[in-house]
Amino acid sequence: MLAYLGPFKVRDLNSTEIKVTLRALGKKATHPALPPDFLFGVATADHQCEAYNGQDDIRDVWERVREMQPRLRATEFWTRYPEDVRLAQGLGCKVFRLSLSWARLEPTRGAWDAATAQHYRDVLKCIRAAEMKTVVTLHHNTWPVHVQAAGKGAGMLDDDFPACFAEYARNVARDLGDLIDYYVTINEPNQLVYGYIKAWWMRSYAMPPGLEPLASEQDQMSKVLTLIPNLFRAHALAKTAIQNLRPASMVGSNPLVLGLPRFLRRLVDFWAARVTSPNLRLQHKMFWQEQAFGLGRVDLSIAQLTLTPERAGKVLFSESYFAAHLCLLYMADRSLPQPPASWQGRIGVTVGTAPADEAASYFPKATVERYSQTADAVAALRRREIDAVFDDDVFLRPFAAPDLRLDAIPAPDQPFAIAMALGSRSLLNAVDSALRQFKRRDPVTNQSPWDAAMSAAFPGAHGDPPNLYNRKTVANVGRSTAPLPPVSQIAGMDGALDAIRRRGELRVGIHPGVPGLCMEEAGEFVGLEPALTRYIAGQILGTATPHVEFVALDLGERVTASRSQLWFLEPLRKTLSMLTTIAAADWWHLGMAGKLPKFLCPPECVGKLDFVGIDYYWGFDSVAAALRLPNAMNFQYAGAPVFPGGLYDLLVIEHERFPDKPILVIENGCVTVASGMERADYLSYHVAELQRAVRERVPVRAYLCWSITSNREWGLRFNDNSDFGLYHIALDADPSLTRDSTPASARYGEIISGRSA
Repeated sequence: MLAYLGPFKVRDLNSTEIKVTLRALGKKATHPALPPDFLFGVATADHQCEAYNGQDDIRDVWERVREMQPRLRATEFWTRYPEDVRLAQGLGCKVFRLSLSWARLEPTRGAWDAATAQHYRDVLKCIRAAEMKTVVTLHHNTWPVHVQAAGKGAGMLDDDFPACFAEYARNVARDLGDLIDYYVTINEPNQLVYGYIKAWWMRSYAMPPGLEPLASEQDQMSKVLTLIPNLFRAHALAKTAIQNLRPASMVGSNPLVLGLPRFLRRLVDFWAARVTSPNLRLQHKMFWQEQAFGLGRVDLSIAQLTLTPERAGKVLFSESYFAAHLCLLYMADRSLPQPPASWQGRIGVTVGTAPADEAASYFPKATVERYSQTADAVAALRRREIDAVFDDDVFLRPFAAPDLRLDAIPAPDQPFAIAMALGSRSLLNAVDSALRQFKRRDPVTNQSPWDAAMSAAFPGAHGDPPNLYNRKTVANVGRSTAPLPPVSQIAGMDGALDAIRRRGELRVGIHPGVPGLCMEEAGEFVGLEPALTRYIAGQILGTATPHVEFVALDLGERVTASRSQLWFLEPLRKTLSMLTTIAAADWWHLGMAGKLPKFLCPPECVGKLDFVGIDYYWGFDSVAAALRLPNAMNFQYAGAPVFPGGLYDLLVIEHERFPDKPILVIENGCVTVASGMERADYLSYHVAELQRAVRERVPVRAYLCWSITSNREWGLRFNDNSDFGLYHIALDADPSLTRDSTPASARYGEIISGRSA
């Protein structure tokens, strides 16, 4: 794979240079306007936009057990769809995409909900009345809980899943098919494999359902080798079921394809088309079984670290051992406006903390002032230089006083977890096993080591430990979950555990000075975290009196001290791992073109598409950009690499592969700013590349921007990193969920009216 890098631009571009480079790709004058019959459109999705109504889909379960952001009201598209349809019509759109909630339509197996079907008829009629064509997605990255429970929890791996999905598709075609122009059967089918495999740098599965916590490489690949052909069969049977009732329907799917330099795209696809089952397993080894480059300055960091997506890209995190709450400390003689997100005052934060990183999303209208120590921020508050201090309750509680009021804000709990070097998976499993034992209550006394440590650390406090087991998955829906084995039986997958045991000592980074969690008294460290540290050390080293070296860390050192000392090579290793597996290939279209082996795409599924659907967001054409590719996989969309030229290359390749099929760009869009590029510019550059392809007679028929409004992006906190909306909704700050125009919506309207970027 290193040979692949030769033709890349090797100069490391900063964000400004990247922006200039990308602008050079969008030379509008050289590309003719798109034809009058070209369809511009927008999209929504059920789970991301429809308010939760108590009827779980699998994503609701996933977000709940993983303690992620629930969808709550989402955008209330269920009731406010006429407003969003009018917005799309006002932009000049001629096509509108939505997805159906399978969980609402079929709340239990075989029980079809006629009222829900009638609701979707009303939505589709509204779209048609606005003179737009309809694109309907049947399976948009979520499915009913009863489907996951089928086959003793096999879900999409169950032999009956293709027939079950086809029956659902037939019911949709029967009740709604007269109002549907295009069907997308399974949204981004190639992404669903990440519910069954996880990379060496990932603490948990990227999406549901996830497997048992200690699932081996062989277990993971076995599931993937079952999933892929099942998805092809489900799509093919659904297409047949739809067209038996509605012969004129156009049916396809929309894999999410990376933008790679054209030679690399062809090479990756060529490799995938020629794999055999053993070779596929060998490819996966690099993705799954990379070894750690060694431990960091400390083996573990147990130091009030909130588990955040940004940090999870740098270290592995254990399950949670403590839950903090976001709070504001402010002068008791004043009141603060409600809701907090409306404040236009001054908020103090401490550098190196998770609340400091999140302050702008909670208080978008406030001025955020940064301080090196919490005490400095509190001193500024007393001098009335700022209006409030924003931090976790454990950091602010010691400063509460008669003249200073401490209030929690409405926000999810902040899970504190243990950090360690990426790739240290055996150490991660050992730590989680010890953590579970630490939190497990004796059936006779109903007490646990966690209870004893909490009683000593926080006298009079009561409660249960955080229940974030399993790096939680929904793999146990319909069946029980096997407990983790004792630490002594954890299988070695890398050298981390062995290195610690040979040394005979556990090195742990701590952050003293936080009452209850970690304090120094008479030369000893006391509190919940030191007690937990000694317990874990005893489990790993197999002794009741383990050797522990405590290393005091500043706030800014808590993550860096636990990273491998060769951390600077991790981006390259991640990117190479991604590119050397079939996951990087456009395997869905390869299968449809008859280019995959039969064990992956059954012969009866080949060619079962009426259009070529494409989702395109990220790509790279330089080494510097390639090293940012893992950001997309880690949900750090603002840092993911942008490559408009990759869309042109992909359109050309798909036309070569399917010369008689129309091409629809089902999704393309951007968060507020990605790799230094604003959303409005992102749209312009990508549409320009589309014009370039159409000029060269590539039959692109439609372009749909994701998405018409802000939405709940798969359990992520809502902020600029997760907001893809042309129209902005302040989901956490505005109870009215007002749709506000943005520069991107204005730009898209201009593009549509001129049919040109």
